[in-house]
Amino acid sequence: CKVLMIFPRFNANSFWNYQAACDLAGARYPAAPLGLITVAALLPAEWDVRLVNRNTEELADADLAWADIVMTGGMLPQRNDTLHIIAMCHACGKPVVVGGPDVTSSPALYSAANFQVLGEAEEIMDGFIAAWRRGDRQGVFEAPMGKTDVTKSPLPRFDLLKLDQYLHVGVQFSRGCPFSCEFCDIIELYGRVPRTKTNAQVMAELDALYALGYRGHVDFVDDNLIGNKKALKKFLPDLRRWQEEKDFPFEFSTEASINLADDPDLLRSLSDTNFFAIFVGIESPDTDSLVLMQKKQNTRRSLQQSIETIHKAGIFVNAGFIVGFDSEKGSVAQGMIDCIED
Repeated sequence: CKVLMIFPRFNANSFWNYQAACDLAGARYPAAPLGLITVAALLPAEWDVRLVNRNTEELADADLAWADIVMTGGMLPQRNDTLHIIAMCHACGKPVVVGGPDVTSSPALYSAANFQVLGEAEEIMDGFIAAWRRGDRQGVFEAPMGKTDVTKSPLPRFDLLKLDQYLHVGVQFSRGCPFSCEFCDIIELYGRVPRTKTNAQVMAELDALYALGYRGHVDFVDDNLIGNKKALKKFLPDLRRWQEEKDFPFEFSTEASINLADDPDLLRSLSDTNFFAIFVGIESPDTDSLVLMQKKQNTRRSLQQSIETIHKAGIFVNAGFIVGFDSEKGSVAQGMIDCIED
């Protein structure tokens, strides 16, 4: 079977497009499509797989003509292009499989696809492969939310990537988040109990990247890296040893909640392992809004002091802010500006 994986374009003004940074670094796009190359690793070894990322390269008619089946899908800001890809596949008579968080959240919008893979792929790709082999050309395959055993997740097919096209390449240690922020769909998709890979799994992924000649920025794409602190604290010493043995070929970034600032030992361990940047959801300086959005971990603290604590550990903070909560007052913009300046 010849499988063409197509990563859809993100909307031009979405969070995921920071073209100026790419231009400075000589990259075409910020992040590589980790989800698709993980799905690729779940396919039979004898299947032939190609990847086209529409954010970095053109999809040619010859690509579609080559394929027996197309796999695509992604996040909400990719919906328009995903639907366009489905229509393109139908126009040339190619069956198409769609998966990822947006179709999982809104499957009815993707009813035109031949197959839907809803939820995490590790548990359900065997069912899809069996259906394809027996001649099925449509179907829906669904995994229970937040139950997948990520220790069974395969080594992603990093070999499918054109590594020089990206600012950074992603790996994943855990899925899920213990918090219940009202605006976030992570707990709906991946659950409130963070599930972690084994240390050996992640080391194998880093070994694979290293063997391909990749050096530089690696992003841990976890929903909240410190969601399972106990597992993380067991992992970081192994990661640091790996870095020391290889003479620190990678610098790491990730996403974590603000309560990271409350754990100086963990901060020190992250810094010693070469984590240089962390995305933190600040959201709003307005305590009433934070309480109503159920982001209580951001209350009962000085946000500015927490950020300063992370800075003192030698880690840069990318701060996320959200405007438009129902509880906001007309003065929220100035409060947000003051918070950022502080």
